[in-house]
Amino acid sequence: MRAEPGDRFKPLPLEAQTLLTEGNTIEAIKSLRLSHGLGLKEAKDWVEAHIAQNPILRVQLEAQRRESRRKGLLAFFFVDAVLVAAIVWYFFFKP
Repeated sequence: MRAEPGDRFKPLPLEAQTLLTEGNTIEAIKSLRLSHGLGLKEAKDWVEAHIAQNPILRVQLEAQRRESRRKGLLAFFFVDAVLVAAIVWYFFFKP
């Protein structure tokens, strides 16, 4: 079942919409590729067009991306703090 070029501007299938609202953009693209026989570029363009047409979804996805970046940054700082503490202990407090 091959999709026509104009299909990407039609509403997304329910499964892809659900994945997008959960923040799984990559999974939504994979779902479109499998269900409609699209290439990566066509599926990505269709998802991006859907996001561009839905400002609430765009804001929701941006908020989820910011939150995941924040969590990643906090994890990075935590690991750095543990490493610094280990180095300080090794050089200054090791018996």
